[in-house]
Amino acid sequence: MKKYHIALAASLMLGFSSCIDETLPSDYVLDSQISASESAIQGMVNSIYTTMAGYSNSDGGIEVISYGSMRAQLEHGTTPMVCTGANGYNTMGNWHYGTIPATGSNRGIYPSYLYYGYIKNVNDIIGLINPEEMTDAQKTNLGICYAYRALYYLDLVQIMEFKYPTDPKVQAVFVEPENDLRNLGVPIVTEETTSEQASNNPRATVDEVYDLILSDLAKAEEYLAGFTPSDIIQPDVAAVYGLYARVYANLASRVDKAAKYKDEATYWKNCYDYADRAITASGCTPLTEDQWHDPINGFNNRNSQNSWLWATTISESNQGAISQSFVFAMIFGTETTFSAYGWRVGRSLDRRMYEQLSDNDWRKKSWLHPSFFYQSKDQKEGEPYLVKTDADGKWDFSDNVWAKADGSWSDDYNSFNEERYDYKLTSSASWLRSRITKGNGYQPWPWLYINIKFRPAGGVYNDKKVGAATDYPIMRVEEMHYLKAEAALHTQGVDAANALLESIVKTRNSEYTCDAANAEEFMKQYNFQKQVEFWGEGINYFDAKRLELGIHRGYYGTSCERFQQALVVEGVHLGWTPGWNQAELNANQAIFHYNNSYTNPSTYYFYKSNDEMRANYGKDLIWE
Repeated sequence: MKKYHIALAASLMLGFSSCIDETLPSDYVLDSQISASESAIQGMVNSIYTTMAGYSNSDGGIEVISYGSMRAQLEHGTTPMVCTGANGYNTMGNWHYGTIPATGSNRGIYPSYLYYGYIKNVNDIIGLINPEEMTDAQKTNLGICYAYRALYYLDLVQIMEFKYPTDPKVQAVFVEPENDLRNLGVPIVTEETTSEQASNNPRATVDEVYDLILSDLAKAEEYLAGFTPSDIIQPDVAAVYGLYARVYANLASRVDKAAKYKDEATYWKNCYDYADRAITASGCTPLTEDQWHDPINGFNNRNSQNSWLWATTISESNQGAISQSFVFAMIFGTETTFSAYGWRVGRSLDRRMYEQLSDNDWRKKSWLHPSFFYQSKDQKEGEPYLVKTDADGKWDFSDNVWAKADGSWSDDYNSFNEERYDYKLTSSASWLRSRITKGNGYQPWPWLYINIKFRPAGGVYNDKKVGAATDYPIMRVEEMHYLKAEAALHTQGVDAANALLESIVKTRNSEYTCDAANAEEFMKQYNFQKQVEFWGEGINYFDAKRLELGIHRGYYGTSCERFQQALVVEGVHLGWTPGWNQAELNANQAIFHYNNSYTNPSTYYFYKSNDEMRANYGKDLIWE
C-alpha cells in the first residue's frame, strides 16, 4: 500500500489550526511522484527555512510569528527581560506578567501551533526519502531534516514540561492539577503517525521525547558527515554537536525528575565533549566588539561575522512575512519607526543587572543608561541622577531637556540625525519623544535601560520592507563555550570552570576574572554573564527553566514599569509553562484533560499597585 504525503513545495507559507491536524497531510500526491523529483524535495527542504521566517494561523488569536520571535517571546518571563513601556503588548504581555492561561486561544499560547507546524514540514520530507536508496543530495537533505526535528522537539519539550513550584508563597496558592504532570512531555508525531493515531495521541514522557531527539541527532550526524553547507541556515555536524551539548546539559540537570536518564556524570562529560567538538568543527569565533555593535549588520546578518553556527533568515522577497507584526525586528527593533511592537514597548535589561555589569564590558553599550534620554535642568555634574517630583510625588518632566548625540543638550529634538547609525539612537527621535511624554497614555519612568542590541536590517529603521528582513541566531559559538564551562564545573571542578568562564568573558571585558570559591559562587557568575551575553535570544528562558532560577524583578528602583511585571519567585516560575491551545485540545482527545494548574499571579507580585511601585523609583538599589 502506497504512502501519501503533502506537497509543501507548492505552498511555503501555511496556516494551521492545531498541531495535530496540521502535522499530518491534508493535500496529497503519491510519494512516488515526489520522490522522483530531486527539485521537488529540495523545494520542500527550502520551505523549512521559509516557514521559520513567519508562520500564520487561521485562528484569529495568533498572528504571523517567526521562530526568532517565539524564542524571544519566551524570554519575557525571565529576570533579565523587562518591558519598560506600554504593557508588553498583547503577545508578550502575558508572558511578562506570568499569566499564561491553561487553555484557550490566547496569543500567549504559540508553541503547539508553531513547532508542530515546523515538525510537519520535516516529517513530510523524511517520509519521502528512502535511506536504502537515496542519492547524495537526498542524504544531506535527510540529515538536515533530522537536525531540525531534533531542534524543534528539544525546544518544545523544554517549553511544555511542567515543573512543580518550590517557592512557599506560590505553593500556598497552588492548585494541584487534575492529572499527574510529572515527567510528561509532548505528543510525538513522526512521519509514521497516522491521523487516527494523532487524534488520540497521549503526551509522551519527557524521557521518550529525549529518546526521539537523540535518535534524530544520531541520524543527522551520520547523514551530514562531510557536508559543507553553502549557507548556515543549513545545519552541519557542528550544529548537531551543539544540539547534543544542549541535550546533555538538559538531561544532566533533570536526573531527579527522569525515570530513565539518571547518569548525571556521563551527561556532563558528554556535554563538555560535544560543546568542545562544536567549537572545533565549526571554526567559529566569538563576536568582536565591532561586530556586536555594528549599526548596519549587528545581530541581523548571518554573514557579517564568524560567530553564528546556525541561523534563520527572512529575505526581502518574503514580504508575506515582513508585512506582519511579529517578525523579530518588529518586536526587538528599538530603533525602528515601522513597528509599535518594538519602540513603544521598549525591551530593556533589568536595572540591577545593568548596574552590576562592569563599565569595562563593551556589551554594556547594548542598553542605554537613563541619562541618555533626559536630565533635569537642575542636574549638577557628579551628583546622583535627578528627576523631580511634583507636589503629589509624581514624576515631573516639565523642565527636562533632550540629550543630543554629541552629549550637549537641547530643548528640542525632533529630527533625524544624519549620522543615524550612532549607537545613541539618534535615528529615532520619535521613539525618544514617545518615551518621555505622557501622550501615549502611560507613565514615563526614569530607569529605561533600553536595548539597542538588535539592529534593523541594513540599519534601515523606517522601512519594514527592508529593515524587517533580519537574520536570527539559532546557535552561536559563545553558547558552546558557556556550556563547556558549566560542564567542567561538574567534571573537573571549580578551578577548571573558572578558567573557562574567564576565557570567554575576557573577550567582552579584558579585565574580567573569575575566582569563584565554590560551585554556588561559580553558578552565580556563570548565570549572570550568560544572561547578559544571550539577552533577547531565547536561551535565557531555557536556562531559567532548566536551572529553576526563578524571576526577580521586584525591588526598590526596579526598571519594571508596572507592578504586575515586578515578580519575585524563587525556583520554578509557573508562568514558564503554557497550556495547550484549545484547538489542540479539541483535535487530540488524549490530552484534553491534561491542562496545567492555575495559580493567581497576583500572589507573587512584589508591589500591589503602580502607586506603591512609583514611590520606590529612584531609590537606592536593595540587593536581595
